[in-house]
Amino acid sequence: MPTFDEIKLALNTCMTAEPTIDFMLSKDASQLETVFAEMMYFKQIERPLESLSHKQVSAYLHWTALAPKIPSV
Repeated sequence: MPTFDEIKLALNTCMTAEPTIDFMLSKDASQLETVFAEMMYFKQIERPLESLSHKQVSAYLHWTALAPKIPSV
């Protein structure tokens, strides 16, 4: 179940590697931004992976694998 912080980290990693061009997000950044915005709007701390679209899951898994690890608390 992706947490808000994991989505945020994946999005930041993606945006660093694929910055906006002419104010347009990359395809992966757009998918992650949608999840990020929905989680903010609904004040969700985590979201079931099954609730994400195939493209959102793909982007999340790809950029989470490349992101620095979040220390456990």
